[in-house]
Amino acid sequence: MKLRNEINDNNKIFKVLAFITFLSLMIFQLSACAVTTPVLEEKDIAASQRQAPVVYPPYEGPKIPLAVLPMGLSERAAKRYPHLLDRNVGLGVHHVLTDALYRTKRFRFVEEKESVIKEVFKRHWLSASGAVDEESAVQLGRMLGAKKVVYGEVYDYSEGKTETVIGLKVLVKPQIRVGVQIRLVDVETLEYIPASGVAYGADWGDACWRAIESAVASLVRDIEEEK
Repeated sequence: MKLRNEINDNNKIFKVLAFITFLSLMIFQLSACAVTTPVLEEKDIAASQRQAPVVYPPYEGPKIPLAVLPMGLSERAAKRYPHLLDRNVGLGVHHVLTDALYRTKRFRFVEEKESVIKEVFKRHWLSASGAVDEESAVQLGRMLGAKKVVYGEVYDYSEGKTETVIGLKVLVKPQIRVGVQIRLVDVETLEYIPASGVAYGADWGDACWRAIESAVASLVRDIEEEK
């Protein structure tokens, strides 16, 4: 009788342990189902967000003499984010735009006059007055000896955050949104092609580069369609 009671007690203990094990497995499975995002290291996430430069269609025609004016900054963006008025930020935008246009292999850049560039930069970026007006852009393009001129503005900028699930943790990272508008104008006929780009990035430089790449890619597509 005593042996039978011990066996019954052992069976009860086994059943309790089995039930606990079953509950543990169910909780683990539910947790796994709740997190469907692959487990990635932060460095892997950063790498996955990188974007290769745009590859433009091949071009072997004549290169058009082009003047690139410094971009303007919208008053709205400057009021909300005064740090955009930093000189290096504005000059960085100008260099990124020039580089993107250069890689299209469709333009020959006229020599920049430092005094002209400084004046446009001062009036339209540092003063946050938006893009230079078309009449002024055309006059400056002619003065610089260009057949076409590109100008525009950073019209949109915002700062936010993104949340990425890594295992059972949430990684919070900054996210920047940048919107740019550019315009390519013929200084003789005044015909123009507008283009714009909006992009997100981990920081200002990344988002700005992506937005300008998008705008220039759109510009090239429109140029090709007009042929």
